[in-house]
Amino acid sequence: PELQCSFENGICNWEQETEDDFDWTRNQGPTSTLNTGPMKDNTLGTVKGHYLYIESSEPQDFQNKAVLLSPTFNATDMEGCTFRLYYHMFGKHIYRLAIYQRIWSNSRGQLLWQIFGNQGDRWIRKLLHISSRWPFQ
Repeated sequence: PELQCSFENGICNWEQETEDDFDWTRNQGPTSTLNTGPMKDNTLGTVKGHYLYIESSEPQDFQNKAVLLSPTFNATDMEGCTFRLYYHMFGKHIYRLAIYQRIWSNSRGQLLWQIFGNQGDRWIRKLLHISSRWPFQ
């Protein structure tokens, strides 16, 4: 099934992981820490639009994790599906953004993609092709 979420009306069917170190925050406009994060969202392109972010500056420690869980998707056919996201990794305290696919709720799953460090003050589009013979997150 198609799932689109611009975060304009909350976090849709996504959930915060309870076993991680801190949570994602729904935000509007610039982030609270100078020289980090976006000035505006990607969907509307304005300070009135919403997006999710994590504060990687203090009080967070290096390699602290904030995990966001998708709804469970049905198994795919051979063609699979496409997962599209826009990310913004700007600032000096950025470690890693990673996407995993899991079929068991008690595991982290398989690493599909990751990127490290400052990527500049811009939104970047990422497309991932995903397929699974079993329901997955």
